[in-house]
Amino acid sequence: MLTMDKIKYITSIRQFEGLTLREISRKTGYHFNTVKKYVDSEDWNRELKEKNPRSSKLDPLKPVIDEWLKTDRSAPRKQRHTNIRVYNRLQKEYPETLHVKQSTVTRYAKAKKQELYRDLSDCAIFGTHPFGEAQLDFGEVYHYDKDDALKKVYELALSLPASNGAYVQLCRTQNQECLLEGMQRIFDHMGGVPNRILFDNMSSAVAKVLPAQERILIDQFSRFTLHYRYQADFCNVAKPNEKGHIEGKIGYQRRNYMVPVPKITDFDKYNKALLHTCDEDMNRQHYTKQSSIRELYHQDQQHFLQLPEKRFVVGRLFKAKTDLNSFVSFENNRYSTAPLFTQREVWVEATADRIRILDEKYVKIASHERCNEKLVSPVIDWIAYLPAIVRKPHALRYTEFFKTLPPIWQNCFNQGDYEKNKQMIAVLSPLICSGHLGEASTALAMANACGTDDADSFLSCYRKLTEPQVCIPEFFPPHTPHQLGYVQDWTPYEELMKGTGEPVNC
Repeated sequence: MLTMDKIKYITSIRQFEGLTLREISRKTGYHFNTVKKYVDSEDWNRELKEKNPRSSKLDPLKPVIDEWLKTDRSAPRKQRHTNIRVYNRLQKEYPETLHVKQSTVTRYAKAKKQELYRDLSDCAIFGTHPFGEAQLDFGEVYHYDKDDALKKVYELALSLPASNGAYVQLCRTQNQECLLEGMQRIFDHMGGVPNRILFDNMSSAVAKVLPAQERILIDQFSRFTLHYRYQADFCNVAKPNEKGHIEGKIGYQRRNYMVPVPKITDFDKYNKALLHTCDEDMNRQHYTKQSSIRELYHQDQQHFLQLPEKRFVVGRLFKAKTDLNSFVSFENNRYSTAPLFTQREVWVEATADRIRILDEKYVKIASHERCNEKLVSPVIDWIAYLPAIVRKPHALRYTEFFKTLPPIWQNCFNQGDYEKNKQMIAVLSPLICSGHLGEASTALAMANACGTDDADSFLSCYRKLTEPQVCIPEFFPPHTPHQLGYVQDWTPYEELMKGTGEPVNC
C-alpha cells in the first residue's frame, strides 16, 4: 500500500498535468492497475472493517475455563483459581484436548477475569462543581518538634472544587474539637462559609451509620452545623472517591507545604502562616479553565454564607469526680485540680489544646495543655499544691516537682530535718509562685557561703539581694554637748575575779 504522499502525487499528475493512466504509470513506475485504483477513487474515508475472531486451539476449552472463573465469584477470595492453577487443572482433567502452552491459557484467563470482575461503578463520571461548595478531610503529615523529635500530626484540608482553591490547618489529632476549631479558623480567614460541605464518615462527626445510609451525628457537630448554617453531606461508606478533589488536594498540600519536613515550635503561629501560604498558591493558573484560581475563588466567595455574629464556642463540657489525689481523669490521662478538691464533683471543659477544670459555679480551678498521648504520670500543676506540701514537708522529696528544683535546693532539703524543711518550704513557696526561683537560688548560695542555711539567714540574703540598700547618713544635732573623754579601768574587777585581790568597794 502506497503512502498518502505518493497517492497524492499520482492524483495531482492526473489532475494538473492531464496525463493518461499509461503515461502516469510510465512516469511513476507504478503498475497500471495501481494508478487506476487511486485516480478513479472518489471516497477517501478510512474504512473500518470488523475483525473476524481468529480461531484458536484453546477454543474447545474456553467454555470450561469460563465456568470455573464464574464459579469463583461466589468462592472466598483466597480460594479462587489463579491463572497457573487454571492451566494445571486443564493438564490434569483435559490432557487430550489441551494443545496450547501455558502462556496462552494464562493470557486468556487474565482477560476473562477482567471481563467478569469489571464494575460499571468504577467509571468516574465527569461533572462540574457549582461555586460555593466544598469538600473536607484529614491527612497524615509529620513534623519536628522543639526537641527535634519526629511527630505525626494531621492536616485538615478544605477544598473548593469549582475554583480549585483550598485551605489547610494542622491538628494534633482527629478528634471533634480539632475538627471544629480547624474549620472555624478557615471560615474566619475566608470571611464566609461554604453553603455545602462534603465529608466522609469520620468518627469526629458521625456517631453511627444506619442501614438506609442515614446517620446519627454527634451532638456538638450538629450544633456547629446549625450555627454556621451550611449543609453537611456525607460520602457512602468506603467510597472516598466520591470526594476525589479533596483527596488530591491533601497530597498536593503535603508535597508542597510540608517538604522538607518542617520544624514547628508554635502551632498557632505556623497555622496562621499556612493560611497565607494557601492564599499565595491561588495566584497560579487553573489546570483547565482559562483563568487564575484567585479569580475563580472570588466567584466562590460570592456564594458563601455570611459568618454568624456570635462565635461558636468549641469544646466539650461534662461532669467528673476527682480522686484522693484531687486528680480528674480524661481520655486515659489524669489532670490535677487543687488540694481542696479531693473526691469532689467538678466540670471539665475540653478544647483542642487545653483542659480547663471548673468548680460547681464554673469558676476555673486549673488549666492544662491537653495531652493526646497516654502518659505514665499525671499532669500536675505543682504551684497549686505548694500550700499542701508546706504542711507535709517530707512528701516533697517524692514528687516529680522536687526533680525540677535546682540542685542547690535539692541538697538543702535532703540534708535538712523536718522543722528546717518546713520553714524553708514556707518561705520558698511564695517566691516560686511569683517566679523568683532564680533569685532564691542565688540567695541560698550566698547564705551557704556565710556558713548558714536556716530560713532566717536565707531571707536576710534574699532581701539584701533583691531590695535596694538604704544608707542612713550620720546625724549631728546642733545642740549636742561636748563629750568628755573617759577611760574605764578594769583592773580591780580582774583581780576580784581571779580571787587574789582584796575586796574593793565599787
